[in-house]
Amino acid sequence: MNGKTWIKKSMVMKKLLSVVLLLFLIAPTYAQGKYRLTFLASPQVSWMSSGSKDVSPDRSLLGFGYGVEGDFFLGNENYALTTGLTMSSAGGSLIYSPSINLDGKVLPAGTKVKYFIKYIEVPFALKMRSKDFNRTRIFAQFGITNWLNVDAKASSSDGTYLKEKIRGEVKLFNIGLNVGVGLEYDLGHGNSLTGGLVYSNGLLDATSNSTVSESTTIKVVRFRFGFVF
Repeated sequence: MNGKTWIKKSMVMKKLLSVVLLLFLIAPTYAQGKYRLTFLASPQVSWMSSGSKDVSPDRSLLGFGYGVEGDFFLGNENYALTTGLTMSSAGGSLIYSPSINLDGKVLPAGTKVKYFIKYIEVPFALKMRSKDFNRTRIFAQFGITNWLNVDAKASSSDGTYLKEKIRGEVKLFNIGLNVGVGLEYDLGHGNSLTGGLVYSNGLLDATSNSTVSESTTIKVVRFRFGFVF
């Protein structure tokens, strides 16, 4: 990773962290003091697709995410603004029909490249919760998530790369649409268990290979489990 890329990542990371911290500080005021935090863990499946005829999607990638989110209630406990900070691993495999230059190395035509990408994610969503019944609530959420690339590795079918770092091949920033549903079970004393399913659809080109003209997007299905306090 060159110095300029590291500086850009540091600046974007500081801005995202500042926004999240500001929301955690001021949101309780607008939420009339009602807010809560959730520690999350999310096994997930991700895959990549391309708008180029020279690039074909291949296999998906199993990954994992973890972090913390905050729900800031808007007037009552049925509506909340949700944000947080999580670490997530995503990626997938692509098959390149022509030969490509990947991080300074030429890969032959027909090479399959598997991407392993780590993102810091900052979601912003509106969460809608049902009324309590038998200590259970159903919820749905809709919003966006901001992806900041903090690490990228690749493996290639020709053996040139074996889960090695690649520089400049994965873009620094991406944004995705988040749609999710789930359940909450009240344990009492302000604590709950939560589980759900979230689909994230990347909206921007995730890769930046100069050899082929492509528009690669990342899609993720997350199985989320959390402890609310």
